[in-house]
Amino acid sequence: MADLSWTAWPMLRSPVRATIGLFVIALMAWTLQSWLRTGYFTILAVLLMWGQVAGFYLPTRYTLTEKGVFVRGIVSRKEKDWSEFRSFHRDREGVLLSPFIGRSRLERFRGVSLQFHGNSGEVMAIVERMIPDYKEDDQDVVDEGGEGGDEGQGTV
Repeated sequence: MADLSWTAWPMLRSPVRATIGLFVIALMAWTLQSWLRTGYFTILAVLLMWGQVAGFYLPTRYTLTEKGVFVRGIVSRKEKDWSEFRSFHRDREGVLLSPFIGRSRLERFRGVSLQFHGNSGEVMAIVERMIPDYKEDDQDVVDEGGEGGDEGQGTV
């Protein structure tokens, strides 16, 4: 298998959403500054908000090799072996590689999300080859949290 590398930058695919997001952050900063009249809390709030949306505004580099998956952002880095993944779930933006057999509420935290950048066919071909035992009908919600209590709520 040849290595596949690409860079995804969601902000460039959706400039309207990017502009609206910056406007919301600026409006929040202006509101806090006007209300509290202290730069400390305004800067803290902007940094916290930016931490939540930075993945949308900054480029992320993805590399799929025979050994594993490598995801590198500006401030973060993830490296996972293919053996750590037991299923995958595709949506229109990308694919989520999950360590669980079925759907789980924890897979967003423990899995790895790969964003497509015009290469969905190539990415899915590699993912399907490296995680071959997964069947699409195995998508029941698995509650890894223990007590349950979400019966009848449907899938995530």
